Amino acid sequence: MIQRIPTHGSNPTNNINNEIEQKLSRARVQLLLGQPFFGTLCLRLKLVAVPCFPTMATDGQRIVYNPAFVEKLSPSELEGVLAHEIMHCCLSHHCRRGERDAQLWNQATDYAVNPSLIRNGITLPKDALVDPAFADLSAEEIYARLLKQRQDSGKSEASPEQGSQPGTGGGSGSSPRLTPQNAPQEPQTPPQQPQDSPDSGGVPSRPTLARSGGFGEVLDAVGEDSQPASQAELTRQAHEWAIHAEQALRSAKACGHAPAGIARPLEQSRRSECNWRAILRDFIAATNPSDYRWAPPNRRFVSSGLYLPSVERSGVGDVVIAVDTSGSIGPKELEQFAGEINAIASEAQPESVRVIYCDSAVQGVEEFSPSEPIQLSPKGGGGTDFVPPFRWLEENGIEPKCLIYLTDLCCASFPKAPDYPVLWVTESCRTAPFGETVRTASGG
Repeated sequence: MIQRIPTHGSNPTNNINNEIEQKLSRARVQLLLGQPFFGTLCLRLKLVAVPCFPTMATDGQRIVYNPAFVEKLSPSELEGVLAHEIMHCCLSHHCRRGERDAQLWNQATDYAVNPSLIRNGITLPKDALVDPAFADLSAEEIYARLLKQRQDSGKSEASPEQGSQPGTGGGSGSSPRLTPQNAPQEPQTPPQQPQDSPDSGGVPSRPTLARSGGFGEVLDAVGEDSQPASQAELTRQAHEWAIHAEQALRSAKACGHAPAGIARPLEQSRRSECNWRAILRDFIAATNPSDYRWAPPNRRFVSSGLYLPSVERSGVGDVVIAVDTSGSIGPKELEQFAGEINAIASEAQPESVRVIYCDSAVQGVEEFSPSEPIQLSPKGGGGTDFVPPFRWLEENGIEPKCLIYLTDLCCASFPKAPDYPVLWVTESCRTAPFGETVRTASGG
């Protein structure tokens, strides 16, 4: 279904002619015949013309497009851009941005999906973002690396527009919808723009600017009212797209047109976001020694006439938190993590909480008492090596009850497994060679 958005004025870029509609229809038919996995899923999205948008974009429910942009594409490139948007939906990129910078998230997701498309013989427009250094990494991992590159090169001072425009949501704060990178020489600014249509899905009614290498953007998911999707709605939409993608993959395999290299990222994206907070609590609670006693009895059962023993817990010993300060862990992640540790510490009553900041070497150590609030202040920013924190504990004669390592796992230098339990908290798709790995976000 191709839908038109009501427009005002006589600006020729706002007129959708039959030729553009037919071109889009032919592209979807060709995808259906040549790449049935992408073609089947493309039919699930409405095509909506939004002339003020520079290229194409999807929010998981529709594909919005600029007719002038579509007109310039060759038929094979148009098929490629449609397939590009489909991959964003399959991997639920529209549901996973959170509070990340929208421009950088778009770049990261492009790097994540473009290699798979090229591997399947799909033609993409020139300047498509492809980098072998990001091969087989999730969008979250690529984002972390791009963010570090930006900080290292001094480009964190972006234009005032970046991160300041109102968005469609996906995060808890006021976050940008799209903040493209490079301004054109002659931006078009019509004197009067229509309000957002319900079918535009919250796409800005004001002209936006194209970013370098960006031809198929991903917008944040919205609800039925075109407002920012709630967390429950984000989960629902991601689950639905996982089902659609799995069905399309099976159908494509049945007719002998299974796409290459698609199953693995789909499998990663299907992993639901685990409740890492609950796992973190259980992990520390498991190191909390306990015993049973009859006095006093368990209060939960006294009212029922049952006198059962209660659990007596003594405090946890030393808890160690190692923080990877190589630049991949942002301040918001640290703040969130510290909040959880504070809440758990008040329950578990550790003798102390030691925080070790480490990149390729231990850069600092802080110690907090049970009654002292934990605030994480990372020190470092170099390479990554997981050996130094374990070595530091051994050299200082400290054997903690448990060690929790907050990291992106982008390193192959691991120590021998210690005698105490280790929990690796990460956004990465990787798994540590020992201990337990808990993921704070799904990969893909």
